[in-house]
Amino acid sequence: MKAFVLAAVCLLSSAAWSQTFSRMPFPSPPQGHPPATQSAQPAQPNYANYSIMLVQPGGGVAVVLMHNPKNVLEYVEVGKTQEALTAGYVPVRATEITDGIAAMVAENKRLKEENAQLHLQPPQPAMVMAPPAASSPEEVAFAERQRAASEKAARRAQAIQTWIMLQNANRPQTMNMNVTVSNCTAYPALCAGR
Repeated sequence: MKAFVLAAVCLLSSAAWSQTFSRMPFPSPPQGHPPATQSAQPAQPNYANYSIMLVQPGGGVAVVLMHNPKNVLEYVEVGKTQEALTAGYVPVRATEITDGIAAMVAENKRLKEENAQLHLQPPQPAMVMAPPAASSPEEVAFAERQRAASEKAARRAQAIQTWIMLQNANRPQTMNMNVTVSNCTAYPALCAGR
């Protein structure tokens, strides 16, 4: 189950992982001599600085998950890890994965608590707009006359604008052109003023 979770976490967005989680090492195991009661148990290894390697089932290409120099996650084949390290790649450590999982668990817990708080609050009453006040017949008639006058003025302005456009479209367009003629025998009309 842990391997499945680890593989699922590795497949998440590289940009989110590389920019969200810092590299915080696990606390080191206590130094000194263990008490006599714990001497029978072997010391728990610390895997915080181990790299993550993914091996294809049935023996295939093995890859290492690494940050490239642009801080984006990439899968690098195990045979090319030395080249990648010299090019500035940094392997993803186990602590980054566990910190990411811990952050997601904490965020999920916070969102569940927030959701529970929202469900406990009473629903807000809907805002209801009051209907407009009834107008007197004189006010209604005045508003109708104003609307009719503004529509008539808009139609008149549109008709004037259309007439002006049609007048300009029917006029011949004149253009001034400067032409330099070097051979007056081919175009004598253009050389009349010389």
